[in-house]
Amino acid sequence: MNGTNPAWDRARFPVVLVVEDEAVIRAILAEELEDAGFTVVEADGADAATAVLAGRSDIGIVVTDLRMPGSMDGLGLARWMRKHAPTVPIIITSGFATQPDVAANNPAIVRVVAKPYSCRDVAGWVAALVGGTGTAEGARR
Repeated sequence: MNGTNPAWDRARFPVVLVVEDEAVIRAILAEELEDAGFTVVEADGADAATAVLAGRSDIGIVVTDLRMPGSMDGLGLARWMRKHAPTVPIIITSGFATQPDVAANNPAIVRVVAKPYSCRDVAGWVAALVGGTGTAEGARR
């Protein structure tokens, strides 16, 4: 995707928080989301993400890696969000062959994506959530 998508008005849509400990992956995903018209905030782990979520009210979607160093991983972040940001949809990415059963962690988890993934696909899922065509229930697969 090249350039900002004129169909999106950044002021009308929530900010996307990208949580990924691999700097290159985080930067590529953030760039794809920005090219799709989203405002993006980056965090290098779940600990940094909780600080962002606690300090900002405009985070509307979280895309997080499953396994990260620190005091909690992506599922730990989802558990934290269940208490502190229960309505924010979460997309989890994972490089592990066995995907976790995420339903008990937070019902706001709308999708678990296997790595390697297409950043364009992730941007599309985020756009569907924001655009109303991808409800939390409909996006869960």
